[in-house]
Amino acid sequence: LLNRFRRWPLWLLASFLMIASVQSSLLAEEQPTITVIYPKEGQVIQAIDSSFIFGNIKKVHKGDDWQLQINEQSVSVHPDGGFLAFVPIEPGEFKFKIIAQTKSPDRDYHYRFKRGFRSDFPTTELSMSLSVKVPVPLRSFSRDSLRFGDEQRIYEGDLVLSAGDQLRVSFQATPGCRAWFSVPGIADSIPMTEADPKIQAYWGESVFGVGAVPDSMRIRGIYTGFYDIPGTVQSDGSIRLKYYLAPPAKGQIIARYFLGTQSERDSIDLKPLTLPDTIITDSSSYTVVMNSENYPFTVRFTDSVQIVRYGPRKGYLSIFQPEGVEALAVGRIGDWYKLQLSIGQYGWVHHESVERLPKGYLPPLSHLVTLRTYSYSDHLIIEIPLSGKHPFKVIEHDRRTVSIRLYGVTSDTDWIRYDADDELVDLITWSQPEIGMYELTLQLTQDIWGYDGYYEGNTFYFQFNRPPENVHRLRGKTIVIDPGHSKDPGAIGPTGYTEAEANLGIALVLKKMLKKKGVNVVMTRSDASDVPLYDRPAIAKEHDADLFISIHNNALPDGVNPFVNNGSSTYYYHPHSLDLARAIHPELIKATGLDDHGLYHGNLAVLRSTQYPAVLVECAFMMIPEQEAKLKTGRFRYRIAKGLCKGIENFFKGYNRER
Repeated sequence: LLNRFRRWPLWLLASFLMIASVQSSLLAEEQPTITVIYPKEGQVIQAIDSSFIFGNIKKVHKGDDWQLQINEQSVSVHPDGGFLAFVPIEPGEFKFKIIAQTKSPDRDYHYRFKRGFRSDFPTTELSMSLSVKVPVPLRSFSRDSLRFGDEQRIYEGDLVLSAGDQLRVSFQATPGCRAWFSVPGIADSIPMTEADPKIQAYWGESVFGVGAVPDSMRIRGIYTGFYDIPGTVQSDGSIRLKYYLAPPAKGQIIARYFLGTQSERDSIDLKPLTLPDTIITDSSSYTVVMNSENYPFTVRFTDSVQIVRYGPRKGYLSIFQPEGVEALAVGRIGDWYKLQLSIGQYGWVHHESVERLPKGYLPPLSHLVTLRTYSYSDHLIIEIPLSGKHPFKVIEHDRRTVSIRLYGVTSDTDWIRYDADDELVDLITWSQPEIGMYELTLQLTQDIWGYDGYYEGNTFYFQFNRPPENVHRLRGKTIVIDPGHSKDPGAIGPTGYTEAEANLGIALVLKKMLKKKGVNVVMTRSDASDVPLYDRPAIAKEHDADLFISIHNNALPDGVNPFVNNGSSTYYYHPHSLDLARAIHPELIKATGLDDHGLYHGNLAVLRSTQYPAVLVECAFMMIPEQEAKLKTGRFRYRIAKGLCKGIENFFKGYNRER
């Protein structure tokens, strides 16, 4: 053997020895490991009775065949090491116990094999545990004692109410009792009634899953009551409500709840309660002010794109209210002002997004006398002179009908002047649905492409964007592609592959395809640069985008079964984007070969801009090992990009420009 080595060039012998040394070192040092991507140690899991866990096993030898168990449930391991499980969980401190085993060669195996030893591979075992916190669900109280529980409130924070408002009160307590509340110094013994057993709904399951909630989550002992605020009471000082709970009247049998399942009804003791004849009391965690002398007052919007909501943290009444708009604040809940927009329309804004104006300063009141239209090659302008900046709301009734509601405006409209050379607007009509609400309705001759509303001084302008020239062809269009996430990695797959990487990979292929078809492609990012969320639609607006496509890959909320609920999905926000979503969605399904996970209206930041059709696609699920592995391949990303390109083409071809 030494004689044979002597015939090798010295450099080759050195290389051989170095490689052998490195391999020996790697075999000695590299060890298989288990990595859990989700959940993290100590994390709070917002789920009911089951949730998912995923991660990977780092393989040292290609032939390793890992057998994995999580809490004694067998779990498949993908060839690249990724795993995903959906396992039962329990409230409180909960522990995932993970055990993995495989038979694989050790570093001495090759030496023994050369010498004729044929023993089985040694067994390698890995184990780890991971602790999380599972919130304890609300439970019905035992009926053997009087007890108050938590308040059941829609909104958080102290209240400022005025005449005509309704004070709603609800709390949990011992089922089957009598309850009432008082407003000290104003109203006593306001009755409350026990509601039928309530189900604790879980939004994640209802939106992305099958909508099922276990019967075990039904809660008894929720009492409700209300007090209508009269104009005759006033309390600038804060008041705490007082709650009262007493056992049922003598001889009263509580049998009213049992509308649930048969097993629930069978489990209820319908005998009279044997509770001490006493009354217990509690106080509200919040305070109430009624008909305060400090209200109403005018607020002025300080944000450039303010959102007005239907309730604190609730749905959007109107978006993109510009800086300088003024409205009357008539109440408050916590951090949110209640605005009176018209005689019967109220909205809510966060107190930090407005400034309070001096007492006696009134919001503008305008009498709209005349309006007119101006025609341009790529858009149409409607000019509406007003006396101040009023809140407004745009409503798309159908593909060709739009209404603009102007709050605080009264009609004195005698003149509407059309641009005679323009054919986009077929008819303009106005109405006054209620005091302080002026509504302008525009009927178009073409499907809505996009629009914008803004103020210059006190004049309100509404702009309709025309469809691009040669609308049925891709060539010459400006399309903005938004690879979602960047600094924020987005969803992370079992092996650590990030959504930001997958999104960019698909987007770059789509860019190449569209450019070959003569499209002017604008990327919100072309690398791992950090592009803030609200800058992405701003980029589209800056480049006069014809379309906006945001590319993402999905994950699920805690507690939703990923083996049942997964696939490809498409999202839109404004009705004029729905046709684009419907054109892309079936092509995306064909391209991925995955299940149809749904076509959604979604309140997503990048979709709210009104100037162009916009959609967001969720191509596949990062958390599913098989789909993560596909997303890593250029072939799968190419198929997705091709499907998106086809869907975009179909949208342009199908646009209905003429009647």
